[in-house]
Amino acid sequence: MKIFTDIEGFLGKKVYRDKRLIKLKERFNSKKITFVSIEFTKENIANCEGLFLRKDSLLDYIITDLDKAEALLEKGQKQELLERVVKILEEEKTLLSSFKEEEIAELKNFSFITAKPIVLSEGGDSEDILERIIDECGYISFFAAGEKEARAWLIKKGSTIVDAAGKIHTDLAKGFIRAEVYNVDGLDEYKNPHDARARGIMKVVDRQYIINNGDVIDIKFKV
Repeated sequence: MKIFTDIEGFLGKKVYRDKRLIKLKERFNSKKITFVSIEFTKENIANCEGLFLRKDSLLDYIITDLDKAEALLEKGQKQELLERVVKILEEEKTLLSSFKEEEIAELKNFSFITAKPIVLSEGGDSEDILERIIDECGYISFFAAGEKEARAWLIKKGSTIVDAAGKIHTDLAKGFIRAEVYNVDGLDEYKNPHDARARGIMKVVDRQYIINNGDVIDIKFKV
């Protein structure tokens, strides 16, 4: 995930040391742990999935969008939609907070900055900030854990188990048969996988299953 930022101290890759993954590593005595990382950049804002900004700089980006919208209006493009955009920006509001999801999809064609998720710096430690960014950009975490490795991935909210399998490896998605899933929040409720299955904590799911935040997955597949 790439995030645009104007905060110099946040530039570069930041590792999200998710406590839930640490818990999984300890439970399975995994030899390796692989956290999610987020890249913060001050370049190519159009290619970033969200913004992390100082509060006092937000207005600058709203004004940039306003200038673009007014220029597009002068060229006669999408009159009704752009008139709404101008009105919202003149009220110093962001576009993402003011339009419906389907309208935002149309606005993305114009590459408006404030149509992207924006997280404002409010202090707090690094892990809290990363967690807020992941959530507000519309992502959740899922995990896989065993003796060799405990690992986390990010995936868009509303994604299926097959989408998650593809994040791990394309072969898992192509040859998907089924998956065993439990949530890391239930980790203390069972002694071993057999116990988890017997108590219904670990469930077998098909390809329509929607991933929940904190799901731990084990994909069954054929090549």
